Amino acid sequence: MEQLSQEEIRRRRIDWYNWSKELPRLREENKRLKEENKLLRADLTRERKEREESVEALKLQIEELREMVFGRKRGGGDDENGQTGSKPKVPKDKKPRSPASYRRATPRDEEVTKETVHSIDCCPECGEALTNVQEAVRYVEDIVIPTLAELRVVEKQRIETGFCSQCRKWHSAIPIQKQVCSLGENVRMRISYCVTVQGQTFEKIARDLQDTFGVTVSDGEMAHILTIEAMKLLPEYHDIDVRICGAPAAHYDETGHPVQTEGQGQYGWVKTASDSPDTIFRLGQTRGKGNAKVLIQSKNQSIITDDYSAYDGLSDNHGLCWAHPKRKLQDLAESSTLTDERRLHCKEFYERFCTLLGDVKSIVHFSYDRNQRAKGAVRFRPLIAALMKPSAQDPKKLATIKKTFLKNTEHYLLCVIEPNIPMTNNKAERALRPLVIKRKISFGSKTQKGADVMSVLLSVCLTTWWSKPKNFYAAYSAIVRKWQNA
Repeated sequence: MEQLSQEEIRRRRIDWYNWSKELPRLREENKRLKEENKLLRADLTRERKEREESVEALKLQIEELREMVFGRKRGGGDDENGQTGSKPKVPKDKKPRSPASYRRATPRDEEVTKETVHSIDCCPECGEALTNVQEAVRYVEDIVIPTLAELRVVEKQRIETGFCSQCRKWHSAIPIQKQVCSLGENVRMRISYCVTVQGQTFEKIARDLQDTFGVTVSDGEMAHILTIEAMKLLPEYHDIDVRICGAPAAHYDETGHPVQTEGQGQYGWVKTASDSPDTIFRLGQTRGKGNAKVLIQSKNQSIITDDYSAYDGLSDNHGLCWAHPKRKLQDLAESSTLTDERRLHCKEFYERFCTLLGDVKSIVHFSYDRNQRAKGAVRFRPLIAALMKPSAQDPKKLATIKKTFLKNTEHYLLCVIEPNIPMTNNKAERALRPLVIKRKISFGSKTQKGADVMSVLLSVCLTTWWSKPKNFYAAYSAIVRKWQNA
C-alpha cells in the first residue's frame, strides 16, 4: 500500500475541513431549493388549471356568441345585456322641417265623399241668439273599418260660428281644429295598432295607408298622433298598473332599448300579471335597482324574476325562474367546446336536474294543499343540497350555477310553498318579445319623449290585443271613451 506524502495528507485535510464547513450550508440550500421547487410546481399546477378554466369559459362564451350571430342569422348581434352592437348614425347636417310639412293638404272638392253642416243659432251658455254668424270649413280624412268597397272617407265639415253679444264670446257648433285638414279617429287607431301590435316602422305604416286606403301621412304627423294617443291612454296605463298590483303575483324582466338622444338609459323594463294579460312597459331606463323599485311598489306581492341582483330584497315573496338554470345546463350538456369527459359529466347532471324539475312541476301543477306543499318543500331541500354539491369535474360555469342555485334554494321553492306562483318567468319574456322585435327593426327610440310615448302605447295596446285580439279597434275606442267621459 502506497504511503501518502505529507503534502498529500495536508491537502486532503484541508479539503476535508472545507467540506465539513460547507456541508451543513449545502444541505440547507438543498432543502430550501426543494421547498421552492415544490411551491413553484404547485403554483404552476394552479396557474395551468386556472388557464384551462379560463380558456374553457372563453370557449363557452364564444360558442354562445357564435350561436347568437350565426345560429339566429343576425348581422351584428346583441351583447349579453340585450343591446345592439352600434347605434344608427344620425345625420349632422339634417335640415329642420318646414312648418308646412306638418300640415295636411286641403282636399279637392272632387275628393269629398261626405259633407255635414253643423249649425248654431243661440249661445250654448245663456241661450241668447248669435249675431254675425259665419262658417268655417274643415276637412276630416278617415278610413272605414272593417274594409268596405270605398275605403277612404273625406268628410267636409261646415261649422257655423257666431258671436254672443251678451257673453262677448265667439262660439262654434263643434270645436274647430287649427289645421284645415286632419286625420280621423280610425286612422289614429290604425297607426297606434300598426306601431305596437304589428311592430311596423313609420315607413311601412305610411306605405300601408297609402296603398290600402289612399291616405298620405308623414313621419312628423304620425309622431304627433302617437303623442296625442298616448296622452289619451295615460289613465288606462296607470289603471293597468293598479290591476297588476292586485294580481296574485307579478313577473319582471328587462332588455335593451337604445335611446339616441336625451335618454335616461338604454334599457326597457316589463311588468306583467301572473293571471291576466295586463302588462306595463318602461322604456329608456337604466338597468339599475332604482327602476326595479319603481315597478315593484309593494313588498307584500309575490314576484317572479330571473337571478338578477337588482330584484333582491324588493319583495318578501321572491320566486326565481327554473327555466333559466335549465337552459344554461342544457347548453353545457350540448357544448362542443368541452372535453368528452366534462361534457358527459354535464349531461348526467342535466338529466338529474330535469328529474328534479319534473318532480317539482308535478307538485306545483297539482291542486294546492298547504300541508302537502310544506312536506314537498322539506323533501326537496336535501335533494337540492345533494344535487348541487361541488365536484372536481365541474366546469367553472357549472360550479357557479350550483353555488347560486344552492344559495337561492328558498327562492326556487317559493312556487312549491305558496299558491299561484309560476315556476318560470316565461310570461315576462314572452311579453318582451314584441319589444325586442321592434328594437331590431327600428333600433329603439330617437328621444326620451318617444320612449315614454311608446311605453304607454305598448302597455295599453298590447294588453288590449292580448285580451281581445279579435276586437281590438272596438276595445281601443271603448278605452278612449271611458277616460274622456271620466
